[in-house]
Amino acid sequence: MKKGAKLIFFIYLFIFSIEFIKRTSLFLAPNIKNFLAQGLTPLKAISIGWFTTSIVQSSGAVSSVAATFAGHNLINLSIAVYILIGAFFGTTITALIISLITFTKKRRDFRHGFEIGLCYSIYSALLLIVVFFLEYFFRFFSKSSLFLASFFGEKISLLKVPNIVGFMTSPIIDFLFDKNNKLILLVLGFVILIFALRYISKSIIEVFGGEHKARKFINKHFESKYKAYLIGVLLTAIVFSSSITIGLLVPLAVARLINLKKAIPFILGANLGTFTDVFLASIIIGKIPALATAFAYLLFSITGGLIFFPNINFLFKTTKYTSKKLIHISRKKAVYLLIAFITIPLMIILIF
Repeated sequence: MKKGAKLIFFIYLFIFSIEFIKRTSLFLAPNIKNFLAQGLTPLKAISIGWFTTSIVQSSGAVSSVAATFAGHNLINLSIAVYILIGAFFGTTITALIISLITFTKKRRDFRHGFEIGLCYSIYSALLLIVVFFLEYFFRFFSKSSLFLASFFGEKISLLKVPNIVGFMTSPIIDFLFDKNNKLILLVLGFVILIFALRYISKSIIEVFGGEHKARKFINKHFESKYKAYLIGVLLTAIVFSSSITIGLLVPLAVARLINLKKAIPFILGANLGTFTDVFLASIIIGKIPALATAFAYLLFSITGGLIFFPNINFLFKTTKYTSKKLIHISRKKAVYLLIAFITIPLMIILIF
């Protein structure tokens, strides 16, 4: 009962934060639109998604805010797509950090854990290039996702949810609006969203018996790549975080309970499963552009699966070559890589 009550509370916080950000961004819309209109290029939009997600370690939070802004025409759908794919790449930092702080006695054991996060980063970087090319030259994702959102928008009855959401959240939001600076409230809404997503994940894992049982369940079903992919999709869809589910693989790899090749299908599946949080956010927002943002996120993952699921060996060999031959990975070098991972997008934002 206690674990269930905690989960309900954090789900309420998630819903509250989305509505809070929506209301605050509407109030600040003219200022935000003027700020974002000042040279937000595709490269800068990708870097914003990448850097912000690297810092807050929640692609769901960044994607939900992008969906909110797109839903209220503060950014166009194409810019939202670039922010999303940047967030897609930025979220891979969590698995790299987990591998860095996981205790190992041997350098080889550390490398096995680090390669889980490295593979996730390589996959996301390659997918980023594909998405950028298709969106920049053909507007493939923005056009496709808008078509899907327009087609399904009227058919998804849950789009009526915002009326209920308003009833659940308005008393607190109205009270805060009367007494505080709206820009501070926007930042507060973002902080609550990050907090809620992080603890929703942990609460769901607690409800299902804890991390040990989750790892045991994952390890048991990795013999088939199709089963591993499906578990990656379902577990991440339930937990709301690919960072959490892929992070669970790192200790398994360090302990040699799974190998990288068996982990790759799960990683690809987890990327599809992480669609759920931005989809739920788009439903709460209740606007077609917001729903289109969620569909764009879904299309990224499907595209990645179609390209890389038949080419698991390519991802495996590329990761092994990068880890062993190219960077000769060690804990010291891993720290340098993490610093570079954060500073590169920041430099792009500041310089370009």
